[in-house]
Amino acid sequence: MKHKFSGEICVYCNEAPADTSDHAIGRKFFLEERRGNLPQVPACRSCNSRKSELEAYLMTVLPFGAKNADAGTILTKLVPPRLEKNAKLNRKITRGFNRSGGTSIPFDHKPLVELFGMIAKALAYQHFGVRLGKGFSATAAIFMDQATPEFARMLALGNRVNGDLGAGTFKYQGAQPGNYPELTLWRFEIYGGVDFGGDPNLFGRASLTMAATGKTELIGNLFYGTYMQDPTSPKVGRNDPCPCGSGKKHKKCHGSVAKIEARERVKAMAAASRIVPSTYQPIAAHGYGPDRPLPRY
Repeated sequence: MKHKFSGEICVYCNEAPADTSDHAIGRKFFLEERRGNLPQVPACRSCNSRKSELEAYLMTVLPFGAKNADAGTILTKLVPPRLEKNAKLNRKITRGFNRSGGTSIPFDHKPLVELFGMIAKALAYQHFGVRLGKGFSATAAIFMDQATPEFARMLALGNRVNGDLGAGTFKYQGAQPGNYPELTLWRFEIYGGVDFGGDPNLFGRASLTMAATGKTELIGNLFYGTYMQDPTSPKVGRNDPCPCGSGKKHKKCHGSVAKIEARERVKAMAAASRIVPSTYQPIAAHGYGPDRPLPRY
């Protein structure tokens, strides 16, 4: 079946032939009347299928933390049919919401990290004509909002782009600093900036969602830091594969003394610039949940 990207290679894996054109940001994140002119990229069937799985979870859960103008309509029109099709997720959300006293929605960050990394690849291709070949990758992470000024400085470097899709449903800023073409930095704001700060024991908002593309070593370092922030991640033994994806044993990679010392120095420098990754927190529910779908601000 022919499509607009016939003969091209998938932008996500950069290996398989493109079987279809994929919306960089899934159409179903948006109300039907907001789905026009969304950016599309070449994708293979395998990557397209995986991306759809990630989107199915996120487009069901993230709207509970929405703050954009369409938040109430998205919650009442789009979310209930999705929960009806996924009773297990519905029960999990309801239990977590009730346990929190109506303050937060339980949230698995792993799909967001993976999906927003894929979106970064798509937008790097769309805006800068960059494909991530062998030796390059992408990842994403959530930071405390106090890091906003420092990331704003980084996003002002080199080639810059901005986008607003679906009247504020998904906004982004991107920069290509110029060190090498594949290095790009992105700030994503979905649904007006979902707050990952539902834990009352933690101070400050965490709605700053960033993504980056670049050399595998750099992305591996960033992903390792994200992995270690997750309290549900299995403990990594010295002889286990390193979570960064390098294929090396942990003791020969990020678990080595040299890497640990270097990481501590970087963390200290980042903290001095107020760049603090968010711990894995639930979504701040703004007083509504699966049994109270209308926002109350």
